[in-house]
Amino acid sequence: MKRRLVAEWEPAIGVMVAWPLGIPHGLLIEYAKDTTVYLLVANDEVADEARAKLAAWGVAEDRVRFLVVPQGEDFTWPRDWGPQPLFDEEGVFHLVGPSYRYSTPFCDIGHDVPLYCAGDEPHPLSEYEGDGQDDLAAQAIAEQLGIDFIKVPFAFTGGNVLNDGVNSILSTEVLLFENRFKGIPDEAYFKQVARITGMSNYTVLSDYENFSLNHIDCLAKPLDDRRVLVLRYPKDHPHYQLVEDIVENELSHALNSYGQPWEVVRLDTNYIHRAGCVAAYANSLILNKTVYVPLYSIPQDAVALQQWQEAMPGYTIKGFEFKLDEEPDSKDLRGIYDYIGWDPGDVLHCRSRAVWDPQMLYVRASRPFGTVAAGEAYRVSATVVPYSGAALEGAPALRYRLAGEDAWTSVAMVPAATREVWMADIPAFRAGDSVEYYVEASDASGRCECAPRVAPEGCYCYTVGE
Repeated sequence: MKRRLVAEWEPAIGVMVAWPLGIPHGLLIEYAKDTTVYLLVANDEVADEARAKLAAWGVAEDRVRFLVVPQGEDFTWPRDWGPQPLFDEEGVFHLVGPSYRYSTPFCDIGHDVPLYCAGDEPHPLSEYEGDGQDDLAAQAIAEQLGIDFIKVPFAFTGGNVLNDGVNSILSTEVLLFENRFKGIPDEAYFKQVARITGMSNYTVLSDYENFSLNHIDCLAKPLDDRRVLVLRYPKDHPHYQLVEDIVENELSHALNSYGQPWEVVRLDTNYIHRAGCVAAYANSLILNKTVYVPLYSIPQDAVALQQWQEAMPGYTIKGFEFKLDEEPDSKDLRGIYDYIGWDPGDVLHCRSRAVWDPQMLYVRASRPFGTVAAGEAYRVSATVVPYSGAALEGAPALRYRLAGEDAWTSVAMVPAATREVWMADIPAFRAGDSVEYYVEASDASGRCECAPRVAPEGCYCYTVGE
């Protein structure tokens, strides 16, 4: 097995959010319908208060699990200080806790710029005096979940560490700045990350906004192990060309875990109520087979939902506004965020974090780069790992069809020479044909998974060339 971090879209058993809420209560209700909510509270008394509110909102008690967690000034951001999920070479699940001693620093655009802490008045990071509570929270979560915990000595802020579940991590430069501030040079940081996580293909993009957190999750998001979604700013925005240059000169030259260029998917944004600020639609949460998208009460919201649906066929796309006047029980954000609780740099993804399945059935399938030649079969390989330790229920199945047809042809895959890898061929088709396919596997634990996870509603597709 390969040591690796878990990608956002892999099987999850729940979602973490903090109480008092930093999300609209309608989103919490929706989370509880779709999965188990792990509600992070400061103590049992707060948990009792939350239970009363949840009951009034119609949330069933068995849909919520309470975790008592130290709460610092950034407690609403479990994405940033929260634990990263890791499988080791033996298939054992761990939670990795980042160093979060300096809160989340802000910086300007540039390759060697100072770091600041935001507050009533910004001040240099060297003057930061925090209570350290958020730095303790990840371990408290791991202990209550009964999962082995690994504390790392470097900043590994979740909103600025996105991965593909194979071998690739994407961040922006501010994360390197913070680790340099801690006395960790770039190369030492990359080596430590590779040793602990098993992920060695690390891409760092330039920061993209003046005096901002500059976290990558407000600009971009891996959609799977081949594609990265990136916001496209309005052309009259002062950072429009900067973002385009990052895409053209940096991301387009970065390679994914297979040594191929990332496929870049663009998502158009537009201005929100704050001068010069744009809607951070990339800061959405992919959780199992649903994408939860922040909305800003602007016309561009409808476009964002449509583009998310086009990017993620087969997924359910749900949008959520956050009007503070309609959220009397939320954390008091009015002095920070005016009347909308979503900020350009602090949004839905920042305030939610999956609880991944430690015994998941992992299924990943190959895809061709470019077209497949006419008259040639395409060999599909699939990595299938039952982390529960349960045996597979028969061989994984490769299902394929000519696009537009109703019926799928199913082929039993055979073991490859490499452990955990299975293979089967899609026969040759004619030039110009579009072929759809997916892989399905099940194990004795009762888990059944596909690649892609939303198959057959969403599936892989390739075109047959000349």
